[in-house]
Amino acid sequence: MRPSLHSAGARDPGGTARPTGRLRPPGRRGATLAAGAAALAAFATMALTAPAASAAPVATATARTGAGPAVPALHWTSCPYPDAPAELQCASIEVPVDHAHPDGRKTTVTVDRLRATGAHPVGSLFFDPGGPGGSGTEFLYGEAMGARLFSAATREHFDVIGVDPRGVGLSSPVRCDPALLNRQVSLFPEDEAAFRRLVERNRELGESCRRLTGPLLDHVDTVSAARDLELLRRALGQGKLNYLGLSYGSQLGATYAELFPDRVRTMALDGALDHSLSTPALMRGETHAYEDSLDRFADWCARDTSCSLHGTDVGRLVDELVTKADHTPIPAPQCAEDGDCRTSVTGEDILLGLQNLLLFPARRADLALALGRARDGDGSAFSPALAAGPSDRIANGSALAIECQDWPTPVRTLDDLRRLRRAGQAAAPRLGGASQSWTILAGCAGWPAPVTNPPRPLHVHGAPPILITNATHDPSTAYPWAVRLERALPSGVLATRDGDGHTSYLAHGTSRTRDAIDDYLVTGRTPPRGTVYTD
Repeated sequence: MRPSLHSAGARDPGGTARPTGRLRPPGRRGATLAAGAAALAAFATMALTAPAASAAPVATATARTGAGPAVPALHWTSCPYPDAPAELQCASIEVPVDHAHPDGRKTTVTVDRLRATGAHPVGSLFFDPGGPGGSGTEFLYGEAMGARLFSAATREHFDVIGVDPRGVGLSSPVRCDPALLNRQVSLFPEDEAAFRRLVERNRELGESCRRLTGPLLDHVDTVSAARDLELLRRALGQGKLNYLGLSYGSQLGATYAELFPDRVRTMALDGALDHSLSTPALMRGETHAYEDSLDRFADWCARDTSCSLHGTDVGRLVDELVTKADHTPIPAPQCAEDGDCRTSVTGEDILLGLQNLLLFPARRADLALALGRARDGDGSAFSPALAAGPSDRIANGSALAIECQDWPTPVRTLDDLRRLRRAGQAAAPRLGGASQSWTILAGCAGWPAPVTNPPRPLHVHGAPPILITNATHDPSTAYPWAVRLERALPSGVLATRDGDGHTSYLAHGTSRTRDAIDDYLVTGRTPPRGTVYTD
């Protein structure tokens, strides 16, 4: 769910990586992605400051491609990112805030584009990095600045278009009171007073988001975003949709396929999010997958002498750190110096932040160092980001706003939350439910916007072959979700990556899974059903 640039997190080139996501993100599933850790970290440490105030101008010309009424044509212009090269172009389109009232209020959705490097491109490829709340335009900006996030084959054959879904990034963003975004409350309250503080913060935060964002706050669900994607496709005027969605982006893609199956050319869903599950079932599956990945990290440290924690019982260390931080928060001196994250970390900060550092196998060494530094009294790697403004680039309300419209929480009382905690402990004894999904269950309690897109079975008829990819040991999007998604999509084909990490496409180095995605996007041919890669 997490793939976003921020879910990899980074500090200065020589410093400790800091997760910035779901705690937010983090900007969330991500994934909130398996984008090679080195490239992500390098990009995240560039002069990537908040975008300039103005995004791409909204075009007024019309295009009449595809079914439906005329839509504004995309007008490409320079992008408002710092030092963005001329080849990176941005465009915005006005879409209805409420698609049930197309002539009513409008909001802006923004994309950016890098042209294909080859002489004979297949067409355009829409890209969503996940989250929710992940910015596709920021990923493409990273690519334009040299981060090499996309494969050579993708760049050769496609104009790549980064999508900022409604409420995110350069699109009209969800805006919330930063003081409320930064107010510290426990997502694992132990008593009635702490539970009331949690629900009150959630309610006040949501009300501030509605006050600052306007009617859009009630319409940032994934169905609305999928309808926006169809308007973008038609505005582009190039025929059927080519789409690559990572993590939460798989939910957006599957929703589009349900609404517009005959308008899909290719659709690759990498890191499957199953929106047919209840929110408690989502939590149980995710926290189990997360604990499995943590156990495998501990096994790696026990086997590999390059791990800085080699010879340490990693599971016991995590338990001790959580207990210690719950009693006395661990200082985060880098955050105290920079001012962009909390100056101390609690046990739940560690439990939730660990998941971000497990997303990328290439960052195992970073996780080992982060745990070692926390043991030595520096918890900076696990400190949640702080919002500097209503639509902060990292710590913002977009992810929670989207999640609370897509995933209902059954939490009304402290006893409800305690029952869910026991269910989480049964699925993951060490983590006890800690996961991005837990932040939905706890974070949406008291949220004022209605659930407009609750979980339900997918009904997709008439779509071409759709490729699903998932790792067997993904710490965020559990492998069984991909199996369920394949069963739900009559034309879906699951290619399994037998290995670790969240998503597969953005991994650097040799990857048969990524090669299979590239080949499918170009040719429309999936690997044989049941294919397993051992990347």
